[in-house]
Amino acid sequence: MSDSRESSIQREVYFGILPVLRGERQFGLWDFLLVQIGFGIAAWSFLVGGYTGFVLPTGSAIAAILFGNAIPVFLISVLAILYNRYGVDTFIGARAILGPRGSNLFLLIFAILNLGWITIACFMLGESAIRVIAALNGPEFLTSRTVGAPLFAIVAFVAAWLIALQGPIAIRLFTRVGVPAMILIITGLIIYIFVVNGFSTVWNAQPAEPYETPVRGLASAIEWNVGLGFSWLPYIGQWARMARDERTALVGTYLGWGVLLNIAAILGALTALLVGTYEPTEWMLQAGGPLFGLFGLFLLILANLTSATVLIYSQSLSLKTLFPRWKWTWVLFTTVPAALLMLTPTVYDSYTQFLSYVSFVMAAFGGVMVADYVFIQRFHISLRDLYEKHAGRYQYLAGVNWEAFVAILLGAVFYFWTYDPATDRAGPLFTYITAGIPTFFLSAGVYLALTFLTRRLSSPVQKAREVAMERS
Repeated sequence: MSDSRESSIQREVYFGILPVLRGERQFGLWDFLLVQIGFGIAAWSFLVGGYTGFVLPTGSAIAAILFGNAIPVFLISVLAILYNRYGVDTFIGARAILGPRGSNLFLLIFAILNLGWITIACFMLGESAIRVIAALNGPEFLTSRTVGAPLFAIVAFVAAWLIALQGPIAIRLFTRVGVPAMILIITGLIIYIFVVNGFSTVWNAQPAEPYETPVRGLASAIEWNVGLGFSWLPYIGQWARMARDERTALVGTYLGWGVLLNIAAILGALTALLVGTYEPTEWMLQAGGPLFGLFGLFLLILANLTSATVLIYSQSLSLKTLFPRWKWTWVLFTTVPAALLMLTPTVYDSYTQFLSYVSFVMAAFGGVMVADYVFIQRFHISLRDLYEKHAGRYQYLAGVNWEAFVAILLGAVFYFWTYDPATDRAGPLFTYITAGIPTFFLSAGVYLALTFLTRRLSSPVQKAREVAMERS
């Protein structure tokens, strides 16, 4: 095989839709963890921690963060086995469960939500940059939230776009330097907070704006963190396919997103409790002082640049499954609408509502996908049939697994009956069970019931057809 031919195939593996073969997988456990941590420690983890510490005291806040992130990631991380075993992207693998057109619908929902994630990451970077400029007595217009923050956010977006243009190997090299630096700064900030303020002061700190009852505050905080935990669902495949083995993919996914990113969320909660604001770019200087505060702001800039890069790559790679003939540069341009959302802080300031909507969407899809892969497919799918356009076992009716989408719809109805994120209205069960995790199990249960019922009803019909064919 010529070098040019081999290079072309490799580009279709890293930037396209071909399965990644075992020998082409570049990520050992260390590199895989660095990417997951670099992706996870960013605007969303600091913000969700800040919001949690804004409504809960220290002990409850830490418990809500650990539970809310660890459980959802534990539930969905089994899908890393699917994507690694067959070397495919999330939305190629999802064809076996949702059908080709059903998977495309899931992809479009993901792409819309992903624009919000890119906006949040870049806008926090912009907020961090204007505070650095203000601390250094820079020009006043560059310290404005209406001019400076959007400007730096868009500059960050362009930088992340250029890194993503180079593909996953460039991202791996970037995270090898950036992620250890982030962990060192976060650890240093947490130690500094305890040393300066004292353990007793930090542990006994009270939230600035608690809910009317502690139980209601705990339920809401858990739900925000659950939303973040389930939000990783569509991103599992893009990176699990690059891991060297299934154990690396499974363990790395859970440790990176379910465990280690919590260090940033806990930092956010502690500082929100001490300073009285959930906004990380505000409490970095107040909690860390001039020196550590500036280090913290540079941490936010580095963390969000890393995450924006991964988000842009992930969306572009997945859209290649829908538009395989598009060049890599063309699919990268599908992330440009996020730059328009950065012109105002609206999306950034609506973070908890955004998280809750992500929670119901991804919890319902996650329940169906895990139930199908574990109990219906039993950990085995046909790689060939994933790429069949007009035949094969995964075509379903009109290319959609209708049982799956009925279960997802019922899960969504249940979620909104339990909790309405737009108005922060809690239903009668919310304070007892929250909404996201029950939605996962309800969607899974409904899907399994519908699937077994459909198969039971269709079996006699299928047998009658076979008998008729034999007689004819």
